[in-house]
This record gives sequence, C-alpha cells and structure tokens, in this order.
Amino acid sequence: MICPFSQLTEPEKFAYMELIIERAQKTDIDELMALYFQAYGPDYPLEIGTNKAVMQTALETPKDGLEHFQWYVMRDRERHALAGSCIVELDLSLKIGKVTGVTVGKNYQGRGVANRLIEYAANAAFETHDVNSLYSTSRTVALSSQAMLLKNGFMPLGIFPNARKIKTYETLSLMGRFRPGVLEKRKPVAIIPTDLVPMAKTVEKIIGHPLYVAADQCPSLPPVIGENENRRLEFEFIDATHFVHKRSEELFKQDEKGTFYPFHRPNLLIFEPTLGLEIFACFTKKDHYCVIISTNRSLRSLGRGLKNLIFAMQEQGIYYTELLVDLDNFSSLCYLMENNFIPSAIYPAMREEDGAMHDYVLLTRTMVPLDFSDIDAHPSLIPYFKLYTEQWASRNLKAFGDHTWGQA
Repeated sequence: MICPFSQLTEPEKFAYMELIIERAQKTDIDELMALYFQAYGPDYPLEIGTNKAVMQTALETPKDGLEHFQWYVMRDRERHALAGSCIVELDLSLKIGKVTGVTVGKNYQGRGVANRLIEYAANAAFETHDVNSLYSTSRTVALSSQAMLLKNGFMPLGIFPNARKIKTYETLSLMGRFRPGVLEKRKPVAIIPTDLVPMAKTVEKIIGHPLYVAADQCPSLPPVIGENENRRLEFEFIDATHFVHKRSEELFKQDEKGTFYPFHRPNLLIFEPTLGLEIFACFTKKDHYCVIISTNRSLRSLGRGLKNLIFAMQEQGIYYTELLVDLDNFSSLCYLMENNFIPSAIYPAMREEDGAMHDYVLLTRTMVPLDFSDIDAHPSLIPYFKLYTEQWASRNLKAFGDHTWGQA
C-alpha cells in the first residue's frame, strides 16, 4: 500500500518489498548512466541519461530556489542497486510538467517498478507544485510503456511520427494528465479548419469535453508577400547555441505566447534576408529532429515559399519538423496544413493565460518514409495512426486522385 505523498518526510520514499523509492542523488549518476545504457545501449536520445554534466545540473537545487526536476529512483536495499528511474521535469512559470526518463533494470522487469515510479512521481508533482498538467511520450514499438501511462491517468492525445531515431526512426505517443478542474477552464474555440475536425473529434471523446463550436474550409494559399513574388528565397542557418538563445531573449522579452514551447530552448536560427524573417528552432542533430519555437514575423509571410524552407532544412540534415499552434489560430493552422504539415496531436488546456486555458495543435512534417510495421500500439492510439496515414496520403498522393490500383 502506498502512503499519500503529503504524509511522507524527506528523503521521500516508500517501501515496495525490498525496494524503496527516493530522490536520486549526485552519487547515483554513474549507476544511472549504466542503467540507461543497459536499457538502450548507445542509442538513448536524451542527454539527461547520457551526459554527466546535464545530469548533475538536474540534481542540483536551482539558484532561484524553485525546483525544476523531481528525479526519483527505485533502490534495491538488499543488493545496493538501482532498479529503476523516473524524472519529472517542471516549468513552474508555465505550470506544466513532463514525465521522462522512465527505465527499469533488466533484473527488475515484470515487477511493476516503472508503474510504481510513474504513479509516485506524477502524484508528487501535482501535490507539491501548482501545475495544470503533466505530459509524457512513450515508444509505440512496445505496448508496456503506453499501458503504464494509461494506468496512471494519462490520456492519449496523439503521436509524433518518425520523431526519434533510436535504432530506427520511431513514432512516439503523446499522453497528458490534468489537474482536476483544468479542462473545464478552457477558452472556447469558435472555429477550426474542416480538415482538423476528425482529430478534434477523437480528442473530444477521450477528454470528455467539446473542443470547438464550428468548422470551415481553409482559403486558398496566398502568394509570397512583396513586390517580386517570383524572387528566390535564400535561407541562412546559424548554429550557435549561446548566440541564438541570447538573440531570442532580446527579441521576445515579454512575449510568452510567441515563444511558448515547454522544455525547448532555441539553438538554431534560420534567417531569410529578403523578408527579414528570423526563425528560432531547437534542433537535435542525433535525431534529425527540429522544433520551430518562434519567429519574428509570421511564417505566412513566406506564402508559397514555405516549401523552399523545408527543402533547405532537409539539406541541413533536418528530417522531421514540428510546431505548436493555438487551436484558435485558424489562419496559421490553414497555412501550415496547406503546406503539408499534418495535425498529429491536440493538447487541450496546455497554456494558461489570465486564468483561461488554451488548447494547442501539434503539426508535424517528416521527410523520412513512414514505416509503421513495428508498431505495437494500445487500441486508444490506433485512431491517431489512422488519421495521420489518411491525411498523409491525401496530401502526398494527390496526383493519383481516386484511381483504383490494379485497374487498367
């Protein structure tokens, strides 16, 4: 039986047979790195399990006195070994948390270690901090990781297709858990693009709340803004982490909405000199994974030139691109979807502003061939795979129309 978190004293722990859950310590770093290597080999994509300096920082008390990581381990008291690990990364200014780094040692699998860690860590985050929601991603090549999140109150919200390169390009699920009452504080959305309706209906069934009032067809795609609409767009890529981060902070000092992308910091600046467009992104070279965080002017200023940006990004080794767009931003959603970005997930009540909660759409574009052959997905995730493949086909196989294969 698990004692309520509020009744525990430091170090926070509870007994589970010969295993206890407690906070990870700096002295655990080497063993934690070995634990992640044992589970993933050299393919583990996160620095927090492979970079000693990053791990040490995560285990230190921050200078501002606020907690940014709650890192728990399950320790075998008899063998003096770590059985598992689970991290909750917190952004208290945005009132959101991320459950990550869940792994179990080979000698402790099948004993409910991961499930207990997630249960304990998630409950602790909600009880000790004012967070509206927690989210987590899970691999879709193994049902167990998805089942553990679902068992602990996380709801399936969508997928990240081809997002992580482990042994191959893998699709991850997005799942969220919400503080009671948060979903009821959502700001009503009047209208969404018609093509987004199937995704919205799927999420509505899962969360038990309506997401929008009406839907409408998107208008035709505008041309590039400017006198010479046929000019060639050129993109410069500035890969300088400290400079890019400083430039972003200078440009978006008071713009929390414009830079909203929890747990992502810009390390890449893409500049188009003719338009004066600056695009701030987070690029993970190992995964070929890129998140567009913010821009100094709307991406719509590119008009039909967005495809040139995508091809330029591909030449830089970016094979997956992702954006978050407010569900209430009809024009941006239309523009991106017309440019072959596919809605992959909807995160309701993701951002709080003046007491009202705002929903966000995750739009993705992958340049790697889709391969769902190894998917072992929970039934609640299957609709997201179907929606994605249907929309991918409708956007990428337009030339074939309604042709029936095999007919003369």
